[in-house]
Amino acid sequence: MARFCRNCGKRLSILGSIGAGGLCKGCKRTLESELRAAEEQIARTKTCSRSQLDTLRRQERRTLLGLYWRLYERFESDKELEDQEIATLRGMQQAFGLSDEEVMFEEKIRPYLYVNMIRNEGALPSLSLPAGPGTQVVLRKGETAHFAHAAVLKEVKTVSLGYRGGSHGISFRIAKGVRYRVGAHRGHVIREQRLLEASRGTLVVTNKRLFLHPDPGRNPVSIPLNKILSYQCFDDGIAVYKEGREKPYLFCMEKTVETFGLCLGHLLGTRAEDGPLL
Repeated sequence: MARFCRNCGKRLSILGSIGAGGLCKGCKRTLESELRAAEEQIARTKTCSRSQLDTLRRQERRTLLGLYWRLYERFESDKELEDQEIATLRGMQQAFGLSDEEVMFEEKIRPYLYVNMIRNEGALPSLSLPAGPGTQVVLRKGETAHFAHAAVLKEVKTVSLGYRGGSHGISFRIAKGVRYRVGAHRGHVIREQRLLEASRGTLVVTNKRLFLHPDPGRNPVSIPLNKILSYQCFDDGIAVYKEGREKPYLFCMEKTVETFGLCLGHLLGTRAEDGPLL
């Protein structure tokens, strides 16, 4: 069955159509040239015009995703992402129909949005909380949400695994119909500490508290900022130590730990500078 160039409609040879992405040689060279020129211009100007986006849409999706990541690496080579660079990457993402998962938005882009606002304005972005399962999140008077994401609260608990080492002992015959048993014991209980799920829902950071808005049937958690003694960020979660509580709250989440750490660091630092926490 004959195949034709998806760009100009020219009939493709059998050998020429293999591995060419459905393009004739001329169109393939043209698109490659356009891609290189667009990449260099966008990297130099840190902007992407509408005409450039229209031209780039002729490329295959995987080619566009590769272009996005190359530009991200060039923009971020100085370990910074300026607002203009972020705007260009976001514009390309939307124009090319790339999902947040494909461009790893939560891990790669969002933290820079918060860093830039803290640096330039000394503040955090405000967030409108979307309606989720169960009851609606109700903020208190004067309370502003800054970040929210799904999280699982886990606690270290001691669980019993059963008995070990029990024995019926040894039975001796003393007289006819009479026996004496020695050495019988039930053994000992085996216990082990495990990290178990205690609740789950949406973890929200506001200017007043850190709270877990629970999924239906789960328990809420609310920690005023002035009760937070310290916190530790890990790859897959954050440990929060509250005044008057021996064990930390362990909130497990994916991809967003860095942003939560930025919010808490700014809020707790600002309150410490302002004076007593209310």
